[in-house]
Amino acid sequence: MVYLSKSERKQQIIDSAKKVVLAEGLNTLTVRKLAQSSDLSVGQVHHHFNSVHDLKAEVFLELVHENLNLSHFSESSNGLEKLIYLLGSEANTSETPYIRVWNDAESNIQSSLIFKQAYARAIKIWQNSIIAVLKEGLAEKIFIFDLDKIQDISWRFISLAIGLECVSNLQLEGLNSDFFHKQILFMIRQELQM
Repeated sequence: MVYLSKSERKQQIIDSAKKVVLAEGLNTLTVRKLAQSSDLSVGQVHHHFNSVHDLKAEVFLELVHENLNLSHFSESSNGLEKLIYLLGSEANTSETPYIRVWNDAESNIQSSLIFKQAYARAIKIWQNSIIAVLKEGLAEKIFIFDLDKIQDISWRFISLAIGLECVSNLQLEGLNSDFFHKQILFMIRQELQM
């Protein structure tokens, strides 16, 4: 067995948990399942995390950072492409696990104050990512809007994306990913004078 420092062991636990969460969902993660699927003991997990909610919250926030990372975009990508990505409008199969993680996270906010706080931090991280892309699009002269309203615009985009995702999950006739994408594009055109 390789000796790991406390921070390295904690990161090993988080990395193992991220694999479970991306494969099976956040709501399936338990300490026992994590220990069984990795080279960890239940005691090690409990040594580093006070509760499964603490573990889930840290794993969720790391996955949020991964999901919102825009480094995979080429230098020729513009603010519109990045904004569409950030709003989940053109999710592909590689992003589906992250969407499930966000949906699972939302279902946990009522059962744990720790998780509610983590979800609020994740939404703020998301908002900051949107604001950065809005500023980029403004500098590129792709978007036109009053910079003083950037906070409000970002909150409207987040609210629309969350609301559309919720409605899409109902699987009602005509409310599919095409509907979602059309509504996101409509709002972008309205808000950013495109």
